[in-house]
Amino acid sequence: MYSVLLMCGTLAVYPAEDISYNYWDVGISLSDQDSEYLSGDLNFFGDINVAKNLHRNSSQDNQFGVHFWVDFTQSRNLSDDSAYTLALVQTVVGLGLHYSKETFSIYLRLGGGNSSAEFKTTSSRSSSPSVTGGGSGDIFAPPLSIFDSNRPQTRTTHTNDENGSVGKIGIRYSLFENYEIGAALRWAKMNSLGSEFSTYVQRDFESPLFSGNTTLSPRGRGVMSLKFEATTGDRKSSIGLSLVFSY
Repeated sequence: MYSVLLMCGTLAVYPAEDISYNYWDVGISLSDQDSEYLSGDLNFFGDINVAKNLHRNSSQDNQFGVHFWVDFTQSRNLSDDSAYTLALVQTVVGLGLHYSKETFSIYLRLGGGNSSAEFKTTSSRSSSPSVTGGGSGDIFAPPLSIFDSNRPQTRTTHTNDENGSVGKIGIRYSLFENYEIGAALRWAKMNSLGSEFSTYVQRDFESPLFSGNTTLSPRGRGVMSLKFEATTGDRKSSIGLSLVFSY
């Protein structure tokens, strides 16, 4: 796939400022979340990733900077039990340092994350719990009260939360005109995130149809891109497509 995409471009050299840390990234991924309390959990996740450059120091072809970043992920229903629905919401926020030179850029990000598994009971009931629940440390373990035969008829919501530190190191590379590739390693002290390795290919569209005006950019314009990303890790594996607006 990489070869087919790269053959569509024309060889060119990108200036350092074209590897932007000012962007909005909105997409959807097909993900397999790993947990002993989930089965048949291949599902769609919506993703929003935002980065904002806070400080930049340029010297000839070298560029150093500090940027703010936030990642937000929302799942569809992950439950295959008729007694409840399960939605996962994850938010990671932090600061990053980046260095860019000619056609490549490397960055390091540190921050904190929160995972929230929200269980909503339904009108249906299970005769017995499919899991032991409680004390496992897995946020996907449903509360045993969901399976209580005497639970109220009204629908109730239970939430399992998890917080921890998150770090990420990655590289971005521009070699062919309108194309960018990259790879990153993320680690987290959270059971629901874990460690993962990701790679991506991004195609920029510089025609007026796919670019727009923005007051946030010194140049007054931004560029729309299409990104394909694949991720593998000890907690989740996924493939996804997203639209990226860089300025």
